[in-house]
Amino acid sequence: MNAYMNLVSPKVILALLLMTTFVATSVTAQSPAASPAASSNVNPTQSQPRQQSVQDQIQRTGGQSDAGVELAVRMAWAEVLEVAPNPKVVTDAGMRASIQATGLPWKVRDRVTGIEMLLVPSGKFVMGMSVGDQDANTDEKPSHEVILTKPYYLGQTEVTQEQWTRLMGTNQSYFQDVNFEVIPAEDRDAKIAELLEAGYTRQQAEQKLGAVIMETVVTATWPVETLTWEDVQSFMQKSGLRLPTEAEWEYACRAGSTGPLYGELNRISWNTSNSENRTHPVGSKLPNALGFYDMIGNVWEWTNDWYAADYYRACENGATDPTGAAQNPFRTLRGGSWDFDGKNCRASFRLNYFQGDPRITDYGFRVARTP
Repeated sequence: MNAYMNLVSPKVILALLLMTTFVATSVTAQSPAASPAASSNVNPTQSQPRQQSVQDQIQRTGGQSDAGVELAVRMAWAEVLEVAPNPKVVTDAGMRASIQATGLPWKVRDRVTGIEMLLVPSGKFVMGMSVGDQDANTDEKPSHEVILTKPYYLGQTEVTQEQWTRLMGTNQSYFQDVNFEVIPAEDRDAKIAELLEAGYTRQQAEQKLGAVIMETVVTATWPVETLTWEDVQSFMQKSGLRLPTEAEWEYACRAGSTGPLYGELNRISWNTSNSENRTHPVGSKLPNALGFYDMIGNVWEWTNDWYAADYYRACENGATDPTGAAQNPFRTLRGGSWDFDGKNCRASFRLNYFQGDPRITDYGFRVARTP
């Protein structure tokens, strides 16, 4: 390759010039399809102004050498937002060091879809049933060590309706821009029952409580859902992205944690206890230690793997870069959703679904890419 590059040095120079367009603004100047929605209970994840441009990154990895040009070409699909991991987001120093050791930028934006993605370094973890998890099912056993040998990028949030519609042109999500009833803070039905017992008529009770509040909800930043496997594959073909494997998904979800959850359930997820029977804007709950939102709850996430209830038995002595069971009619989804309780909203829970069945209102996805 060196000899070839010496012969085509003008092309090398051209590649470097093209990469000057790679220099990104700070994340505070975000695109419409960009980052997770802000929330009062979410830790600050606003990116700090970038201290290094991609040109800096190229120079750090070899300047105008073959390695620098190779990095530029390798990352041509992405706009770099932050080179080094933000310690306020990636809270583990060892994980930050592993990310930087890859020589790849930490936070990027896919140029085709506008989806923001974070780098997950290679590493190993224990996959399957968490220690002491009384809710684990047989298909989560036995727990086993998994080694992932390559870093990969993963969407910081689930794909939103806006991101989906921009690429696909249509939006089949069940929860779209509509009028929602906003229930007052107190339980309205219980309050009416109390008033009826106190001698009020139904009409008097309704008048005393006031009219039901209605508001128009814009769902652009809500996760796209009601998606079949084939729907998702169409998106991947147009975008050049892919789904994560089950192992990649669980490794990113756990983010170094070893329990069933990476935080308190209602602080990290939308589930049956707090969802009001619908999805919510992505990124409106607390992220995990790698900076990923909604890995638990909101919508189920398709993975690339075929499902088999006994697949983990074949991995009990460990597995390297596992890609799932042999082909069969079922695929695997992960993470739980707004329509499931805490027993199903766990890092190791596996949901199987027949590939040809109808669309379900809590099935979504997040994207991955091998750099």
